[in-house]
Amino acid sequence: MTRLARYRALPWQDRQRLIEAALCLLAVRLALAVLPFPYALRLIGAFPGETGGGGRQGVAEAVEIRRAIERAARHAPFRAACLQQAFAALLMLRRRRLAATVHLGLARGADGRRLAAHAWSCCGPVAVTGGDAAAAFVTVAAFAA
Repeated sequence: MTRLARYRALPWQDRQRLIEAALCLLAVRLALAVLPFPYALRLIGAFPGETGGGGRQGVAEAVEIRRAIERAARHAPFRAACLQQAFAALLMLRRRRLAATVHLGLARGADGRRLAAHAWSCCGPVAVTGGDAAAAFVTVAAFAA
């Protein structure tokens, strides 16, 4: 089955989310590539700090956004790293008026000398992007929208 056929087989809501995710990934990638980090954050609308617990509001929508970003990142013509995915999720969640937090974390590499970095996003109890590897990292900065 070709990519186009798989896309056409999706329900129209999933198609819209997929297009939105691809556009958000591209916008975040361009902002982070062209602007200094503080200016890119301001343009994206991310501010230092974390959102409250958030409860269970929007869990289903957060899961759908996770799927859309995973699909868009997998098929993007550029490398959509965890940082771009996390901030794209932040944009999509904010558009739906859902509380979102992006965490930037560090961990020591296997050799104990190198540092590894990772970014992940959360909406209440749901890890929208990068949550599978988040447990190995210590949060050094958090941004909310």
